[in-house]
Amino acid sequence: MVRYEYAHTGYDINEEGGEDVLTKMNLEETLEIMRLQQDAPGVVEKRQTKREQQDIIGQAKFWKTFPDERAAIAFAEKMIWGDTPWCGRCGGDNVYRVKSGKPMSHRCRDCKKYCSVRTGTVMAETNLPVQTWLFAIYLMLTSRTGVSANQLQKELDIYYEAAWFLCHRIREAMEDRTPFHETTVEIDEAYLGSKKRWMHSNKKKTINNWREIKAVVFGIKDRETGRVMAYPVAYGHDGDADTLLEEVLTRVRPWGEGTTVYTDGHPAYRELNNYGYDHDWVDHGIGEYVDGDVTTNGIESFWTSVKRGHHGTYYFISWKHLHRYINEMAYRQSAGPGNGLETIGGVLKNMRGKRLTYKKLTKGR
Repeated sequence: MVRYEYAHTGYDINEEGGEDVLTKMNLEETLEIMRLQQDAPGVVEKRQTKREQQDIIGQAKFWKTFPDERAAIAFAEKMIWGDTPWCGRCGGDNVYRVKSGKPMSHRCRDCKKYCSVRTGTVMAETNLPVQTWLFAIYLMLTSRTGVSANQLQKELDIYYEAAWFLCHRIREAMEDRTPFHETTVEIDEAYLGSKKRWMHSNKKKTINNWREIKAVVFGIKDRETGRVMAYPVAYGHDGDADTLLEEVLTRVRPWGEGTTVYTDGHPAYRELNNYGYDHDWVDHGIGEYVDGDVTTNGIESFWTSVKRGHHGTYYFISWKHLHRYINEMAYRQSAGPGNGLETIGGVLKNMRGKRLTYKKLTKGR
């Protein structure tokens, strides 16, 4: 991980008489310093602390890094655009900066339209400052069980509706459906929903099986990288063996050698060897949880975090929005304890090409 030494903040830190002096710089100088610090040959990096290795920062460092909107925009442009700005409307890179910054910071010579770093991302058409977006991402990554929209509205000093919409757009950006291949994965499913014993007696009478009131969430964990992918696949009895098998075949590619799959004894997974996978499983039904390298404890630990967030932070998650909440939890699990610049930057990079309107959020799925 490259340390920017606060170059991305828009300030240059020098020492005079033992005190730090902040010198204002323009946006172009800030990005140039970030590029030089990444590419300069022969630069010996300072030995990192454990917090730096894990990409962990506190709020004091966050606000020191992003003291104003200018610094936040500079960081967002570096993460989303890289070294070359591009138009989020037509995808072309023939853009130039508008001196006045109005109505937007850039204009495309190809499509003749104005654009900014928000265009073509989930941040499009929002009045919230980029600094607010970064702080919201920071808070969502910091809490291991998530942060509710009710709490976020207090932290950001915005209305509840804006906080709720903001959370879901960030969760949309955290979605990752990249298939796994040539690695070792653990696969399992979890059942999320209400418990029958807490329901009203009138509802209990209509329920014949506990699966009827549960959402089936399918999950995969890569042992080598720690990456987790999870999403709901069915509700109630629709989560049968054929559904789970289809998800395995779609998300885990048995190409080449080295694709190893570990599962529990669910009937959906027992025939995976016939599809080209190196498959082994443990039988939880007889109390078998570890057999050498064969175990699903890694993905099971993720389900623990999911259920703590479900019951402890959000209390109730509707089927309509469940996939976005799972996106957030899976991304946070994959990122580890990190909540710093590299992890936040990863969320910004995932925003490219994604869009979630309020109409789609409230009317569609």
